[in-house]
Amino acid sequence: MQIRKIKPFHKDMLIALSKQNFKDESWSNEQLENAIQDDNYICIALLDDDDMLSYLIAVQTLDDINILSIATKKECQKNGYATMLIKWMINLCRQVDKTLSLEVKSKNSVAINLYTNIGFKKIHERKNYYRDGDTALIMFYDFTDKEHLS
Repeated sequence: MQIRKIKPFHKDMLIALSKQNFKDESWSNEQLENAIQDDNYICIALLDDDDMLSYLIAVQTLDDINILSIATKKECQKNGYATMLIKWMINLCRQVDKTLSLEVKSKNSVAINLYTNIGFKKIHERKNYYRDGDTALIMFYDFTDKEHLS
């Protein structure tokens, strides 16, 4: 298994994995294709030979990298694959001196536990942010928390 940049020839696997995880809330095929080709996006995947097990899409600004989407194949979940991708992103942020942020639905307790265990802290809420009325939690990775430094 290796973490690699997602290339245009990976798009079908990326689309399938996004739809498997997010169903109607998945990014559109066009949005996923554009992210792969846009230099402002960081699109990485955990690949086993030619099989995409997990992916992470983030966008970078002047001082922050924001994780926008992360997903793992259903049959591969709970193997630490998402954690591997997030830790890769944490190390990139250290190298380029940027913060790392994300937003997550307040009802997504599995994701919130994952992010908290890695070292993310909730810093803000956006009430009724999602179409279903759920609140968005804004979280930042705490680079000063020695317990979570990888």
